[in-house]
Order: sequence, then C-alpha cells, then structure tokens
Amino acid sequence: MSKLTILSAAVLVLSGISNVCYGDNNVSPYKTPAQWQESNQIEEYHPNQQITGQYDKSLAADCKNGIFVGTKKDDVIAWKGIPFATQPVGDKRFKKATDPEPSDKVYEAYYFGPSCMQPIDPTGERSSLYEQSEACLNLNVWKNVNGEKEKPVLVFIHGGGWLQGGTADPLYNGQFFVQHNPDVILVTVTYRMGMMGIINLSEFPDGKEYETSINNSIFDLVQSLKWIKENIAAFGGDPNNITIAGESAGGGAVSTLCTLPEAKGLFQKAIPMSGSVNQGNDIEKTTALPEALKKDLGVKTVKDLQQIDFKTIQDYWDKNALDVYSLIVRDGKIVPNDPFKLWEDGMSKDLIIMQGHTADEFLYFINVFLGYEPMFDAICQISMDMDENMETDEFKKDLTQYKKALENLGYSGKEIARRYMDDKTLSIGNTYQALEHAKNGGIGYSYTFEKKYDYPEYLGAAHAVDCFYMFGTFDGVDVKGTKEEVDLALEFQKMIANFAKTGNPSTEKYAWPVYNNETRQKMMIGDNMRVETNPQKERVDAALKMMRSGNRFRYVNAFAEQMPIVAEQYPEIYKHYIDSVLAEKQKVIEDIESKENIH
Repeated sequence: MSKLTILSAAVLVLSGISNVCYGDNNVSPYKTPAQWQESNQIEEYHPNQQITGQYDKSLAADCKNGIFVGTKKDDVIAWKGIPFATQPVGDKRFKKATDPEPSDKVYEAYYFGPSCMQPIDPTGERSSLYEQSEACLNLNVWKNVNGEKEKPVLVFIHGGGWLQGGTADPLYNGQFFVQHNPDVILVTVTYRMGMMGIINLSEFPDGKEYETSINNSIFDLVQSLKWIKENIAAFGGDPNNITIAGESAGGGAVSTLCTLPEAKGLFQKAIPMSGSVNQGNDIEKTTALPEALKKDLGVKTVKDLQQIDFKTIQDYWDKNALDVYSLIVRDGKIVPNDPFKLWEDGMSKDLIIMQGHTADEFLYFINVFLGYEPMFDAICQISMDMDENMETDEFKKDLTQYKKALENLGYSGKEIARRYMDDKTLSIGNTYQALEHAKNGGIGYSYTFEKKYDYPEYLGAAHAVDCFYMFGTFDGVDVKGTKEEVDLALEFQKMIANFAKTGNPSTEKYAWPVYNNETRQKMMIGDNMRVETNPQKERVDAALKMMRSGNRFRYVNAFAEQMPIVAEQYPEIYKHYIDSVLAEKQKVIEDIESKENIH
C-alpha cells in the first residue's frame, strides 16, 4: 500500500504531468530532492496502438499474443502495457482470467496500460489518478541490454489494500533498478481489485457461473505468472528462474501464491514484504456489497450487473468503496479458512523465501487521519481493547504477557497499543511464516527495514518506506533521496537482485545467514546494517503466543468499525477530527482537482 502524505501528494500532482527520466548511464544516480520530485511524476496516459509499418526489431519481443515493441532509454528497454489475459469486459466481467488470443500482429508497448478500477484518491494512490478501465490486465517489463543473456526474472506485485494501486505509480518504475542491476529482468503487473476482483456473487440466481469471482484478484496474478513463464524468454528472461515479490497487499498476495496449488511451478523464489496470509475477510462479511448493488443499481442477476456501463460502476465504486471495503476472502475453497495452516503444513517448503517488514509498520496509518495522532492512538487503543474483550481467557493472559514484554523493552503509554497494531496487522505474520517455513525444512531469509521516512517525522520506519529503496524512485519529500539514501537503495537492490539470481541475498559487504527457529537471525537494513540474533525476542515470543492461542491476528478494516466507538469514548478527539482535519483534507482535494490533473 504505497500512499504519500497529503503534502507530498499535493506537491507531486500540482507540479504537473511529465515522463520519468533517470538520465544517461554515465551520469551519477544522485539527485537533489527537487530533481527527484521532477523525475517522479505520473506519466500521461496513451493507449498502445497496433503497428502496421516498419519498427525497430531490436526493441521487439515476439510473444504468443503479439509482437510488442518497447522503448529504449540509456541501456534499458521498457515494454509497458502488455496484456497478459483476455480482458475481463462484457460477458467476461467477474469471470476468471484466461489466456489472451494468439496473435502475430505488432503492437506498441510504449505506455502503461490503464489502472484497474479503484476509488479516486487525489491525496494518496497516484495510480487512481491515471486512466481506469476494466481492460486493465497488463504488465510491464524492463531489461538492461547489458549483463547476462538469459536473465533471472523478478516479478513485483503492488500494494494498495486489495482496493487501490497500480503499476502506473512512478514509485514502481523499474528503470533505476534494472539500470543498476543489469542481470535481472523486472516485471510489474496489474490485477483487479475491489468489486471487480473480489465480489461474492453466490446470492445471485446465476451466481454459480462466477464461483471464482470471490477471489479473482488472486487468479489474475496466477494468469500473469503463467503468461510470464510462457513468454519471458522473448525478452531475454529465464522462465525457470522466476522470483515473485510484493509489498503490503502485494506481500499478502505473494504469501498466498506460495501455498496455492494453481501457482505451483510458476516461480521458484518469493519475497513477501510487509504482508502475510492474515489479510482477508471472512466469507460472512462479503454479503454487504451484492446487497448494496441490488438496492442501489437495481440489478437482480449477474447478467444485469454486466449490462451496466463501466462509468456508472466506476462512479458508484468511487463513492462507496470504503463502505464495502474488500480484501481477499477466506472462502474455504480458493483461500482456506485458516491460511496460516498451509504454511504450518509445509506447503511453501520447496520455495526459497526472503521476507520481512519495516520497524514501525502501523505508524504509516497516521496518514489516514492526516497526521492527527490523537485520532490514530484512539483507534489503536480501541483495537487492542476490543481484542482483549472479545477473545478467550487464554488470549487475555497472553496479551498481559505481551504488554509486559513491551514494557521490558522500554515501551510505555500509547506505544504499547501502537506496537500491538504493528504486530497484529503487518509484522508478526511475516515472522510467523518465516518460522514455519524454516520448521518444515524450507530455505529462507528474514529482514527488518529500519530506515526512516524523512517526512513527516512521525512516520519513523513505517509501512512502504522500503519500496522507495527497492525501486530507487525517491519522491524528494517523504524520502528526499540523499546520497546516503541512494547508496542504501543500491545495496538493498543488490541484495534483492542476488536473491533473484541465486536464492541468496548476500552481497560483498553483507552476508545473510539462513533463517532458522533457533537463532532467528535477521538482516537489519538501515543506517546501521547488521545481522541481529533473535531481535526483540521477548516481544516476538509473546506475540506468537497470542497468535497461536486462537486470535491468528486476522487482518480487518479496523477504522470503519471503530470510528463510532471513538465518537463515544473520545468525543473531543472525534469532534476535532471531523470539524478540522476532514475539512482540511477536503480543501486539499478540491485544490488538486481544480488543476484538472485527474484523467
């Protein structure tokens, strides 16, 4: 989930639209914050067209569904907006993704394909400001003309809470990574989110024809990996050396794909970043959306819903998406009711896995409240209190021990609830997967990303900060892109590239130990790079005990459910948030929209 702060988003969107540019290979990778801002803008949308005349064959990739011609900048060829499936439009809306039609026609691959449908969010997800379409199942490939001839492949899955995000976000531009790691091909993919990718249609009379609709997001990703395996050789990639990586929802997707039978054999290595299989809704929570559609749009069948034009659905979703928040669904078929059990049973053991999280994951969500920390802390406290009141006596005892462990580590006051939310949502899930993977004989590595955001200061090393370093696409505001930060990015990228190549992220400077249940050695990534044995052992042990006592730290949309409780228990905080903070947000949105930069 890659969101900018209000100020950052305003600076970037208001400054206009331009193409990303990294300069010549002989030019230093270092820039000033202003130069990073200038280079980190969302591109203007253009549909790729068929080419009927001459084209540069050195930039062409001959795939099963067409010949795609890319563009070259410095020594990097980029192919953008390549369809990896038959587009899910018309009577294919809500259907499982299928192979694209074979073709020998020649097409441009100059521009990013459309973003998948999502709420327009001028103060957050920049991909929401890009062209949106149902015909969104596309991917992008970056290759350096130097380096190995048959290159390992790194496939990245973006975040966004299964609701937002997309590959048009400049954060995920692969130019910098491939420019500095010429032996690796980088691929980014889009997938259906929200109601287009996750909707329970079983209550409709014709719903049986759409059984996969409840988790089509996952099957979109499976289809993308199938296409990559079948076609990546045309780009110079090795179809037998594929690594999947993803952050936040993308990390949850990667974690799910590691145990999904349909994905077996499509990749050999995986990097789940700040996201585990705890993401997901129970199936009982999926009825609100279809009932709302029946009432609000007057549909009685899925066929009726397919007849409604995309713009109408897009407008409806833009206004109502957060009220029917979607995550993948624990339906008991595609995704098990307890997906952690598949990790416990060793379903991932044949893969090599590198996974981790940031040091201050949940602080990121202070941005949801526009930096108003009292509101954020009220949510954290209520979340912890709710779990304590709803869970078993065993869990309550374990939570008491957890709080004591945090106190022994020096945490107090509001920090206790903040760290609880870190662990519940985004931290402990990755740690637990690493432990279970090792227990079953799987080879794996683990890390904690400690480098902090530059702005705002309250974020610390919060969620998504590692994405700036993985891609080397600094925004000049949240992360300024100083020489020290670029150097860290180059080292982090080298670790990822080495893992993609060999299954070992060690570099010349830093040797990574294999993760195991005894030492739990992790690479701590930041200003003080080091291997640490069993970091914060007491806290981790206490969190794992809570998890195993039944809670499982299932990820939920805490904010929507807890706002009424905040209003009751913290009336002054709630009133200030409603009266002042939301008014400020609306003003920023109106200012941005007045610039007519939303496509």
